[in-house]
Amino acid sequence: MSCDTLQDMTPVRTIEVTRVSKFLGHVEQEKKAEERKSNKADFIFRGQRTDAPLLPRLARTVQESRFVNIERLMFKEFQRTSLALTDRGLTSDWDFLSLAQHHRLPTRLLDWTYSALAGLWLAVEKPPKKAHAIAYPGVVWLLKTKADDFIDEDTRASPFANGVTRIYRPRVTTGRIAAQSGLFTIHRVMKGKGLVALEKNSYFVERLVKFVIPGSAFTDIRKHLHGCGVNRFSLFPDLDGLSDHLAWRYTGKL
Repeated sequence: MSCDTLQDMTPVRTIEVTRVSKFLGHVEQEKKAEERKSNKADFIFRGQRTDAPLLPRLARTVQESRFVNIERLMFKEFQRTSLALTDRGLTSDWDFLSLAQHHRLPTRLLDWTYSALAGLWLAVEKPPKKAHAIAYPGVVWLLKTKADDFIDEDTRASPFANGVTRIYRPRVTTGRIAAQSGLFTIHRVMKGKGLVALEKNSYFVERLVKFVIPGSAFTDIRKHLHGCGVNRFSLFPDLDGLSDHLAWRYTGKL
């Protein structure tokens, strides 16, 4: 199995899209090209409001020298106290880590989805960030997976075993995982380098495509996605998701 190594700034192929149909057309072209290579593995997607590195939240909130200690302390406390707040049958560290990630605990997991449209929605759900009246573009990352990319509890007994960066398909323990067709990349902590962004990982970089969405296209794309049944409530099927969706639908505010 291939190991993580840092890639020397090989650029990821970038495609600008301004419409849902154009985005889906490019995804279809990429899929057909992979199938001609006899790669029938699924694509996965990650939508981001801004063009930020593909790094788990842990890397954005904790100093590299403190990763391991802080990560384990947070996780153990979450595991100890969360049982009183959930009626789900959590049976492994993997289950607890997936739940913690969905409730915004900084972890070494990074969210992805099998759904191209869900990825697009998550990129444009909120208005674009602005600086000096200039709207920043959003992005949707596409990763062309291979069968060897995927792990589960049988492949790796513990999420903290620090094996090479791979894709983890969680058990469906929450409605959000089911609604979003969710899965994760689980990132290796590299000594002296911390968590390595996926676009700098030599094992993955050549299989990434980055779709760039101009800020001016966010509103129209959001409306078109709602017409396709993709919105806040369909992806977050709980009372918070319903309330956010109704607020946007009837007031236009997010």
